[in-house]
Amino acid sequence: MKKLKIALTALTIFVSSSLFAQNNENSASGVERYAIFIGSNNGGKEHQRLLYAGTDAIAFKKTMSEIGGIPQTNGILLLDPTRSDLDDAMESVSSMINANKHKSKRSEFLFYYSGHSDESALLLGKSSYSYSELKAAITNVPSDVHVVILDSCYSGNFIRTKGGQKQKPFLVDDSAVVKGHAYLSSSSSQEFSQESDEIGSSFFTNAMLTGLRGAADSSGDKKVTLNELYSYAFSETLSKTENSTVGPQHPNYNITLVGSGDLVLSDISNSDSIVMLTPDLKGRLILRDKNGKLVSEINKLNDNPLYLALEKGEYGATLIGKGATLQGSFQLNSGKIYELSPNSLMPVAAAFHRLRGENPADKKSKDDEESSLADDIIGFHLDLSEEEVYVPVEFSLINNELSRGYNKRVVTSFSLGLLHSKVYKANGAMLAFGLNEADYMRGLQFSYFANRAAYVEGLQYTSIFNQAENLKGVQASGIFNVTKDMMGLQAAGIFDSAHDVEGLQAAGIFNVSHDLTGMQAAGIFNVAKKTRGFQAAGILNKADDFEGFQLAGIANYAGNFRGCQLSGVVNIAKDSPDGLVQIGVVNIAGEYNGVQLGLLNISKNGILEFGLSYTSNDNLRYTLNSGAKSLYTVLGASVARENAFGKWIDEEKDAFYIAGLGSRLCVDKFNFDVEWLANFVTAKKDDATIEKEKAEARAKGDDEDDVFEYKTHFFPSVRFSIGFTPLQHLQFFGGILFAIEYEKNAEAFEHTENKLKIDASDMKLYPEIDFGVRFSVN
Repeated sequence: MKKLKIALTALTIFVSSSLFAQNNENSASGVERYAIFIGSNNGGKEHQRLLYAGTDAIAFKKTMSEIGGIPQTNGILLLDPTRSDLDDAMESVSSMINANKHKSKRSEFLFYYSGHSDESALLLGKSSYSYSELKAAITNVPSDVHVVILDSCYSGNFIRTKGGQKQKPFLVDDSAVVKGHAYLSSSSSQEFSQESDEIGSSFFTNAMLTGLRGAADSSGDKKVTLNELYSYAFSETLSKTENSTVGPQHPNYNITLVGSGDLVLSDISNSDSIVMLTPDLKGRLILRDKNGKLVSEINKLNDNPLYLALEKGEYGATLIGKGATLQGSFQLNSGKIYELSPNSLMPVAAAFHRLRGENPADKKSKDDEESSLADDIIGFHLDLSEEEVYVPVEFSLINNELSRGYNKRVVTSFSLGLLHSKVYKANGAMLAFGLNEADYMRGLQFSYFANRAAYVEGLQYTSIFNQAENLKGVQASGIFNVTKDMMGLQAAGIFDSAHDVEGLQAAGIFNVSHDLTGMQAAGIFNVAKKTRGFQAAGILNKADDFEGFQLAGIANYAGNFRGCQLSGVVNIAKDSPDGLVQIGVVNIAGEYNGVQLGLLNISKNGILEFGLSYTSNDNLRYTLNSGAKSLYTVLGASVARENAFGKWIDEEKDAFYIAGLGSRLCVDKFNFDVEWLANFVTAKKDDATIEKEKAEARAKGDDEDDVFEYKTHFFPSVRFSIGFTPLQHLQFFGGILFAIEYEKNAEAFEHTENKLKIDASDMKLYPEIDFGVRFSVN
């Protein structure tokens, strides 16, 4: 520890604020950053192939791109490179820096390497790159600042050794001091560097990445400096390797920088999604992604909040604290800060292992009896603190009269209250006529009036009101349910509300959730800020962000939309470039690349146009096309020219109405359309038919005036057209339509005038040519 303090003191003296200025101030300070990230699993035939050097390099590049101020275009990633690949990368970075020098006041260069090395060189497969050559190549990069991070060496079986002949590496060679450089190494001159299958990374790089994402921020300013990062990486790497078979690993450094202040390596505030560890969260925190992969392992001991920059997604958290282990899960959303506190987690059962033989630890002192009794009855191990007392059965009239005398927090298996019962932890059941309250509840909470629990694993049931901070199970209420987090089911006759939901919400009137993964069902209304799953409502569905399926009797609304919207009347998607399908009478979307099926379809990048054309059968055609270019809806009518501004239906020439689907291919200012159409002709029946139907109505006792004198006939058609758009909202087009007659629809053509006919076996085709103009709204 004495050596570490001396090292950190020296580090503080030499580090300069001219390095890596804060990310969000880059444009003001005129700093441009560049980097080369190398991952080399292959160290040649004499060395065991590594597993995680490549993924470490990828992760380092991603982290520095997100919060380290290195744009993707300025970072070069090399996986298992050759000497020439590395030389080419150095030349490329140098060219970029020279080309952009006039755009910035200062340029900074980061070189990261993870892979094999020996006493004198990096091992790049069949070739090597000596430290002296590497030093010269880095020095020749024309940047104002050079930062070098080398993570090289690994060890055998579970922990592999990264090369190494136990000679002093150049990174900590005092003769290699270069002005304006910062060198960090993963181990000292006489040690190996190690990687682990358990964390899927090298210990040093894992500590560096965890530190860069916020764990190393000891000052609490949401920025990680070189001083902070080295201190954190040193402690974490040493603690993880001190009991390994290879031996402890001590990261080292050599820094000669000119300036004042400290080097900022990452800015947490630049992250799109952040987790805040609250001041009251203390202990060893383990974070894993939804696939169980370790993301971060942090030992938080102080009372300050800690901010971590993580990718959006689902995470599992385990907090190993003094006397208890807590677990839970949370959803980290884009643009949000999630507060992770002990209240977000639940106590977990300790694993029980039967011993073959006597365990000396079985000898319990008298002071252990109360805790042991709790373990046996509760069914999980949770050490009772000095502030807690275990009461097997808790009785309460108004305010826990029997246990109140202990002046401690009550842990119980069964609570029975008349008007009110309040306990700290319950593992079993809580019954009350009025109000049940528990911080931790496993089992059943039942009351006539209300239930309240910070954490629930089981069932809450009441006639009026349920409230839970975190719920894994079921909430059932006649009136109202509220949870901050939920995994399971909410059911209420009137109203459900949940901060996060993974499961099902069901209400007779109204559902609200901050984030939903499963399903919402309501008789009237559903609201979800983000939805991945299914919404169903009798009236309206609303989701700010949506990935699944919306079904409503009246309307669907989604701020962002991917999936399907199905409504009896209106679908609205505010921004939906990746949407799948909208089905309704009216569909409205922003940028939309999916399918819209309805009478009226509106989107920013779709088709919404009115058309008028004159046909070879002396008809005028009126059309409305709306929807996506890949598939749009056609509505329209065709009427004889002389009837266009008068009576559309007469005994001689009848109008027909059009509905169908079309698809368009656009090439510059030209478009090619094909449309599949259903045509409906409404014609007056002949006098004999009308009289016959009236006679039948009189015979049945019906009013003969109810007999409809017109009949609708159907025939299909297909249409091909070519359009030209000289102006943004104006299009000229021409096309040919083929009406199709077959045995069952022949009567329809008795009421249309066709000048051309093609006999084709059992059907007839009636070609019709038209020319016209379209007016586009988009």
